[in-house]
Formats: sequence, C-alpha cells, structure tokens
Amino acid sequence: MWWGCSQPLDLQTEVTQTEDRVSSVLEVLIVGSGDARHIVKTLASSYTHPDQIITYHVIEPTLEQVARSILLLSVCLEKDLGLQETTRYYLEILGNTLLRPATAKYLAKCAKQLIDIPTRTVDCPWLSLEKFKHKDRDNLESIFKFWTRATCEGVPIVNYWDRRVRKLLKTRYDYREGIFDWDYYMILKPRCTTSLTIQEYRFWRNNGVAFTWLEGEAVRSNPTLLNNIIQCGPGFLHYAYLGDIVNGPFFTWAAVEKDGDKLRATDIAERETMRAIHEIRAKEPLCEDYVGAHRDASILNGIIVSEMPDIEMENESWTSTEEKSKRDKRISWVEVPNHKIIFHPATSLESLKSKCEYVNRFHLIWVAHNMTKQLANLAPLASTGAPVIVELRKNMAEFRNEALKNFTKELKEIAQKCGLRSLYDFDSNKHIFARFCKD
Repeated sequence: MWWGCSQPLDLQTEVTQTEDRVSSVLEVLIVGSGDARHIVKTLASSYTHPDQIITYHVIEPTLEQVARSILLLSVCLEKDLGLQETTRYYLEILGNTLLRPATAKYLAKCAKQLIDIPTRTVDCPWLSLEKFKHKDRDNLESIFKFWTRATCEGVPIVNYWDRRVRKLLKTRYDYREGIFDWDYYMILKPRCTTSLTIQEYRFWRNNGVAFTWLEGEAVRSNPTLLNNIIQCGPGFLHYAYLGDIVNGPFFTWAAVEKDGDKLRATDIAERETMRAIHEIRAKEPLCEDYVGAHRDASILNGIIVSEMPDIEMENESWTSTEEKSKRDKRISWVEVPNHKIIFHPATSLESLKSKCEYVNRFHLIWVAHNMTKQLANLAPLASTGAPVIVELRKNMAEFRNEALKNFTKELKEIAQKCGLRSLYDFDSNKHIFARFCKD
C-alpha cells in the first residue's frame, strides 16, 4: 500500500512511443500507484519533450494515500530546500517507519501548512481537490492535523510493525531471520535486478526502516504510514500500520542500476531521486559528480546501518511547535505551469464510465497490480489507440512463480474482455509492466 513495486515512468515517453502525433494537451489517468513517483518522473523529464499541457487524474483507494502523495509532491517542488536535504526528506517519508529528527521537524511544519490546502485557504497552483466532497476534504484536513500532532507526540510505530510481522509469521516468528534470507536469496535476488543488499532488506523486514545514512540516526516515528485516521473530538483514532511488510519501497527509485555500481539500494534511490528533483528545478541533467560529493569516498560504497536506536527516543514527546509554525513562511513551490494534478475519490472507479466527459478522454491509463479487476471500468475511459499500462507482480516476494503465472493468465483474460490488445506477450515472472492498446 504506501508505495509501488515498479520503477517510475516518464509518461510522456510512453504516449509518444505509441502515437504518431503528439497532442498539445495530454490527459493521463493514474490508478492506485501508491505514491507520486510517475508524476515526479514525468515532471523531471518534461524539459526533454516538446511543451505540452499535462493533466494528471489520480485515483487512490484511501485518503491517507492521497494525503501522502500531496506531501511527497510538495517536498519535491519546494523551492527553499537544498537538493540533498529534499532528497532525503522525500525518501525517509516515503519508506521509513522512523525519521531523523530534522526530517520529523520538517514533516510537522509542512503538514501544518498543508492543512490549509483542503480548506482552500492557500492556493496550490499545481493541485486540484475539486472532485472531492466537503466531507472528504475535511477528512484530508484531519489527516494533516494528525500528522502534525503525532510527529511531535510520537506513536509506537515500530511496535505496530512488529505486531504485523508476528501476525504474518505466527509460529515461525522466532526463525524470521531465516525466512527473510529465504525471500531475498530464493525469490527477490534471482527474479529482480536491483542493488538491494541482504543487510538492507533484513533491516527493513525487522523494523520498517528502508533508507539509512550515517549522517543522522532515525529516531522519530513516521505517522504518514498509519491507516484509517479519524478525528474524534479533540483527539484522533487510527488503525496502526496496514502497509507492505514483505517487499519494501526499494523497487521504486532504487530499481535503476548502472554497470559497475557497488552501491546500496539507498545510494541508488538517493541518486535517482536527486536527479529527478534537480531536473524539475533546473530543467537540465544532473552532473554525475554531484551525487555523493557530500560524502567521504571511502564510505560511499555501502556502509550498512544495522542497529536500531533506543525505543525511548521514538516515543519521547516533543514540545508543541504550534506557535512557531504560525510564524513560518508559506511553502514556496517551483513553478510547473503546464502541469495540473487532479485527485478523484475512490468511488470514481465505478462512476467515471457513466459520465460523458470522461469516456474516451484519456491518452494514457496506468493501473496498479492490485487494481486490475477495475479494467472493465477503466477501459471505456481510454481514447482510441491509447496505451494502458498495468503494473505486474514480478518484484513482490509473497507471490511464487505459480501465482505469477496465474496472475498473467487472469490479466490477459480480463484485458481481452475489455477490448484491450496486448502490445507484446508479457510474463509476470519476467516483465515489470504489461502494455495494452485500446482498439
């Protein structure tokens, strides 16, 4: 849930590869991506394409995922942060149960300012929530308020994580290290191309911390990974952690690998995220020498963090920063005038096909692996000849080869019924995406 299991795509490239003419206006529908990585990648690569007005229509199953996507996009687009600082804030919020104190302080400040977006107190030029009802906007506001409060007060998210692991493994919990090793060596490593090390994977499986650096210790809880947040009087209710505890966020920004690299998944993710953020700001490629220039070359290649901080530091309550936050200046975003992101409620999955303005509207549709049963509702929305990209399950350790084979067969049957033609013969054991075309 919180992140995808595939690398980010430049959506403009996906359209121009399959269409003879390039329209000046591009309408894209993204369903269930779990994070904003495709939008970030497309924004970063836009300077390499002819100018286009791109509207991203995004549907996520939960409001918490919508709120996280808004937060991650805000981090990438904020002007007043350093490049390395932005990169690490983004990756920690994306994939770590615990944050460094600097990241936690930024999260508390940023979430407090994002509260004003659902209420339209602050105009966000790249974002539209007009498709949401007032109740949904109020709930989004509550989520941002909860993040601000929970970051300061602390929540026992590592305990929540451990409960999930115990529930999954049951009597095998005492032998979890061997199970984690099996999933890595017997499933992920043979199947996936990645720089992910066994130490990183095992550390994440144990406590939910994916990206680590020596220049700071992660000791504060990340409340953006909590589910079902509801305001109840002066306080909040939430349903602990319900996200992924098997695969990790490594197959998003860390899936890219260069020949000769001897880097951790964290280093690859930092490099690729830093490149994307730099390109959004500067509209030019990132100098390769800049990546890792802030670190001693002798420790660049793979220092592994494998010890958890004192649990008391995680649960320590901070003094409220409310009064200070009121004096903080508003977030200043990078201008992206040709790009607009419109979030739709989850109920739109069934309702859009009955609205004339959305039928045959989209030039590209991207669908997550767990939303394939919605293809019958989504296919009518694609314009003739438009590509439909479906995420596959190759990078998911909980699915064995037989399960992937069945998923491939089922997806082909669903696509055929929906009038989608496969552009190539795909296999979930070998491919990360399946690409279709609407005839």
